[in-house]
Amino acid sequence: MKIHFLVISMVLFLSGHSQPEPEISKYKNYLSISANYQYGDILPTTDFARGDNISGKPLKQYQSFTIKMLWQNPGYADWQKVYRGPYYGAGITISDFNDPVEVGNPISLFGVLGIPIIRWQKLEIYSEFQFGIAANWKHYDPVSNPRNLVIGGGMTVHLNIGLNAFYPISKNFDLGAGLNFIHFSNGGFERPNHGFNICAPFVELKYHIAGRPDVRSVKSPGRLARSNDLYFMVSYGDQQLPDHELDTNYFAVAGLSVIYFTQFTNAFRLGYGADMNYLLGLTALPDGRIGPQGVKNLTLGLILQPEFIIGKLTLVGGIGIYAVHQEFGNFRQPYQRLGVRYDIYKNISLGVNIRGIKFYCAEFLEFNLGYKIKWMK
Repeated sequence: MKIHFLVISMVLFLSGHSQPEPEISKYKNYLSISANYQYGDILPTTDFARGDNISGKPLKQYQSFTIKMLWQNPGYADWQKVYRGPYYGAGITISDFNDPVEVGNPISLFGVLGIPIIRWQKLEIYSEFQFGIAANWKHYDPVSNPRNLVIGGGMTVHLNIGLNAFYPISKNFDLGAGLNFIHFSNGGFERPNHGFNICAPFVELKYHIAGRPDVRSVKSPGRLARSNDLYFMVSYGDQQLPDHELDTNYFAVAGLSVIYFTQFTNAFRLGYGADMNYLLGLTALPDGRIGPQGVKNLTLGLILQPEFIIGKLTLVGGIGIYAVHQEFGNFRQPYQRLGVRYDIYKNISLGVNIRGIKFYCAEFLEFNLGYKIKWMK
């Protein structure tokens, strides 16, 4: 498990330094540091959050303190011009669920990407994406922490999608405010794993150490080279079954995906394809042990996969439906995919995705290796 999360950490580190042109290092990158405080609501999506805990009271309030180190420049690389001068970097968050005994105070490390939505004369509005890992949880234990069915292991994914507004209050300081949606879970890797979902407003103070880049002068790169791609992905993961979430049995998941992508803009491509998986857990015995293996372990999904291109980094989404599935039936259960991947060499990539159903229930993590065949348009 530690090896798997090391892979995630490597992908996140690369995401914060997604600059495909090596020669841009000779240009100035403008460094800033920000301090962020958020206070919001834990959404009552689990019995534990609704009050099935030691205190017998709902967990309602969430607060956190975040420090981020960010870089921004006036568009040296093409991908920076495409996104009109985004900021990117890394951050650390200390969270407080007001339940240190059963939940703890998790610490998150993550990559950050902020993409401008609109810029007025002074006020700027960005969408911000954070993806990383969180540790230091007080997770489920059948003896010492039996009610916490929300966090099943010592590490989870940290996912934060936010809307940020910044206003300059001096030469070097910006005052910011916005709203975040935050999710913590381990993708079904180690159950019980019902996960936390949080909606939190925040305030932020940003200090520009090296001055401000002239991002308003960033010009469009024009039409960059585009391609249609045939993408092959092999993936692997482990899962515990929801029906046996208190067991210690793990079931391997191996997959092969074939997706054809059409690139519509410099930043966006759309894929149409199929996911084939072999799930050991589909034929598990009633007591949770591994059962007989065969064709019943195979699943086939049809997927529509939108992706956003950020240099060598790709943000992955996807909505599909299981065309063949022993448990869910055929063409009855939609599924979702969310993740990142990074081009490590020419047409070869590494990545990690969360596969889920119902838009909030994680099935498993897909640690993947990809290869694409390209046709330039």
